[in-house]
Amino acid sequence: MPSRSPALPPVLWLLAVGTVAIGTDAFVIAGVLPRIATDLEVSTATAGQLVTVFSLTYAVSAPVSAGLTGGLSRRTVLRWALALFVAGNLLTAAADSYPLAMAGRVLAALGAASYTPQASAAASSLVAEERRGRALGIVIGGLTVATALGVPLGTFVGEALGWRATLLLVALLGVVALAGSVLLPVLVPAGRSTVAQRLAGLRSRPVLATLTVTLLAVMAEHVLYTYIGSVLSPATGGDGRTLATLLFVFGIGAVVGNAVAGPATDRWGARVVLVVAVAGMTADLALAPWWSRSLPLAVAAMFLWGVTGWMYLVPQQHRLLELSAAAGPFTVALNSSALYLGIGLAGAVGGVLLRVADAPGLAVPAALLGAAALSLALAAYRPRRDSTADAGARAGR
Repeated sequence: MPSRSPALPPVLWLLAVGTVAIGTDAFVIAGVLPRIATDLEVSTATAGQLVTVFSLTYAVSAPVSAGLTGGLSRRTVLRWALALFVAGNLLTAAADSYPLAMAGRVLAALGAASYTPQASAAASSLVAEERRGRALGIVIGGLTVATALGVPLGTFVGEALGWRATLLLVALLGVVALAGSVLLPVLVPAGRSTVAQRLAGLRSRPVLATLTVTLLAVMAEHVLYTYIGSVLSPATGGDGRTLATLLFVFGIGAVVGNAVAGPATDRWGARVVLVVAVAGMTADLALAPWWSRSLPLAVAAMFLWGVTGWMYLVPQQHRLLELSAAAGPFTVALNSSALYLGIGLAGAVGGVLLRVADAPGLAVPAALLGAAALSLALAAYRPRRDSTADAGARAGR
């Protein structure tokens, strides 16, 4: 009779609570942005820069943090990261001015950038090699749960109790994860590495092209998503509960897209999945001025956006895994920095454009950025069937 595999450590679920909190924090601001703007007495475009500063801080500090904390136990790093994250959200929730809210977002991003990669590494070290894929799936799956449930729930709470309550909810999730960290054993340090070593992959042209595709595709999405409350206002009538419902539909699409992307990449290769996903997303975003006026159309469009927007990162990770043998072991991690850099730049670009155009008009730069990502993907990827995707590619975001 075959022996039964040992159960996965319960602490993995507590690590996942942390990624749920961070994923929610990264995206939920978009759902409560109009209320933040009103309360802090700034324009929606200016309030949108709270997303920009969080994402840019994350993108820049992630490789720096990894280098600085390489000699510390991962348990210690996780605790300090969560403490910073919780403190940043509490500061933002208590802020009575825009600069103070901005400072809170920087602090929260510093914690988030240190937590996510360390949580993934900790999950891998807590289980046997043959169970690492499942352990990573639990921890990184927290980001998908955040999109499907955390963001719409946070938006609903913001509508009912105010945007500050949303950030307090995120902070509470961080506190739960921090409390759970006492169950972690002392974990071996990751080992010191320099920032130069972590950025070495940028010297490779194929790596640079792949990361640029990620950057452009993410910018295409988030130049619109950052201001989604204003974009969907014609369809929702400004009702936060309806907006939360649409964000839930988007989240369900994201779960479907993330689930489909791995098997599809295994079967048809990274290039096919990437092109289909980016082309579908670009077409959907280009039509935003039309579907944002109708609630039924918005439901269908948000679902399609969720599916396609969460499909393209899997083939991108797969591509970088292939390239990492020649470009260095830290190559795959650069995709996260490209992702958050794209979110930050998109928020900044969208904020500038909102001063001269209405929110649905952001579909124009979204479509142009998506088209640029698609063109580069077609040019940079050779039309061949990619090898079987590594299980780690399914981590997605």
